[in-house]
Amino acid sequence: MQHSVSLASIVAVSGWSVFAAYVVVQARAGPPLLWTDSTAYRSVATRPLASRALWAGPRPPLVPLVLKLVGSPGAMVTTQAVAAALAWGALAWTVGGLVPRGWRRVVAGFVVLGFAATLPVTMWNRSVLSESLSLSLLALVFAGCIAVSVRPTWPRIAATVAVCLAFAATRDAQVWTVGMLAVATGAVAVVARATHRGAALRVGVLAVALVGVVAISEWGTLASQRTTADTADVLFVRVFPFPGRVAWFADHGMPEADRVDRLAGGTPVPPGGVKVVGVSRHDPAFAPLTRWIDTEAASTYVLWLATHPWYVVSEPLQRPERAFNFAQGDLAFYAPTIDPMRSPLTSLLWPDVAGLMVTAVLALALGWVSGAWRTPPWRTLVVLTLVGVGAMLVAWNGDGQEVTRHTVEGFAQVRLGVWILFAIGLLRVPLLDRAGTGPSGAGAGVGSSGTGDPTGA
Repeated sequence: MQHSVSLASIVAVSGWSVFAAYVVVQARAGPPLLWTDSTAYRSVATRPLASRALWAGPRPPLVPLVLKLVGSPGAMVTTQAVAAALAWGALAWTVGGLVPRGWRRVVAGFVVLGFAATLPVTMWNRSVLSESLSLSLLALVFAGCIAVSVRPTWPRIAATVAVCLAFAATRDAQVWTVGMLAVATGAVAVVARATHRGAALRVGVLAVALVGVVAISEWGTLASQRTTADTADVLFVRVFPFPGRVAWFADHGMPEADRVDRLAGGTPVPPGGVKVVGVSRHDPAFAPLTRWIDTEAASTYVLWLATHPWYVVSEPLQRPERAFNFAQGDLAFYAPTIDPMRSPLTSLLWPDVAGLMVTAVLALALGWVSGAWRTPPWRTLVVLTLVGVGAMLVAWNGDGQEVTRHTVEGFAQVRLGVWILFAIGLLRVPLLDRAGTGPSGAGAGVGSSGTGDPTGA
C-alpha cells in the first residue's frame, strides 16, 4: 500500500511539473501582448507606493502593484505564469484530498490541472491584463473555501480572507463575487450555530471578514469613480437606443431625454450589430447629461436592475448581443499567436453551454449516487458554482463593451465548479472501491471529506 501511495505521489508531482512547464513555456513563447488597458496599468504602476492614485486610482490596485514590483511587461508575463502554476497546483492538491488516497487523488488533481491548461485559462498569461492573476486567484479562492469547509481553522480562515482581498483588488466586478460568498458564509454560520457553536463562530468571523473585504474594495472603487465610464457604456448600448428605457431613466432624474431620443433616431445600426448611441463628454449641448452620468447614473442604474430582475437574466441572451468592442464573443481575439500551443483538452474541459449543462447534470447525479452531496466540501462547491453564475451576470451587466473578456472569470468559475463536482462524485462511487475501502476510507490530505462538519460554504 505504501508503495502504491508513493508511486501515486511521484505521478502527481510529475504531472504538475509538466503542467507548470507548459504554462511557463506557453506564456514566454512570444513577446508580451499589450492592450489599451495595459497602458493604463503601466501608467498607474509608475505612481508612488504610498499614493492614493495607486490604491484608489483609475484601475484596481493589484495588477499595477505587481507590475510595479516586477518592473517590466516581460517579467510580468513570467510572474503570471509562475503564479498560475503554483495556484492551480494548490487547488489540484486540495481537491485531491477530497477523495480516497491513491490513484483517485491523482485523477482528481489532474482534472483540475487539465482544466487549468485549457486555452481560455492559459491564454491570458501572455497579456498584461488582469485576467491571468484573476484566474489564478480564483483557483486559490476555491482552495481556501474548500479547506475551510473541511476544517475551519484560524490559519485557513485568514488565508482565505487574504486571497479574497487580493481577488477583489484585481477587478471591480469581483467585489460582488466576494460579497455573494460573504452572504453564503453568513447563512452557513447561522444554520450551524445551534449544533456546532465553535465552528459556527469561526465561519461567522469569516463572513464578517469578507464583508470587510467588500467594504475596503468598494472604498477604492467609489473614491476613484472609475466605474463611471462603465456605466456610460451601458447607457450608450442598452438604454439610449430604446425610447421606453430612456423614459424610465428620465422619470428617475436623467436630463435631456428628448435630445437623447433624437440622437438615437439618427444613429444607424451597423450590419450584424446593435445601435450604439454615444454622447461626447466634450459636447456642451449634453453638459447636464454628462454631469448626471458622473454623479447619479450608477445609482439609478442599480435601481433599474433591482426593479427589473428579468432584464438582468434576459438581456445577456439577446442577439445580436447588446455590446460593442467585444470581439463578437470570440475569445481567440485575445490570443492571436497562441493557437499552435493550444491544449488538446480545451474542447473537452471548456465545452459549449449545451455540453456544460450535460456535465452539470451528470455531476449532480454522481454526487447523489456516491453520497458526496452530504459532505460540506461538495455543498461548498455547489455554492461556488452558483456564485459563478452571479459573477457572469454582474460582469456582463456592469459594462457595455469588452463583455467577452470581462465575463471570462465567471465562465471559468462555473466550469471549474462543475468539473470538480463531477470528479469528486465519480471518484467516490462505491463501485470503484476495492477491499472495502470506500469514500469513508479517504485519508487526510486537506482533511477527510467525510468529517460530517456542517460548515461547508
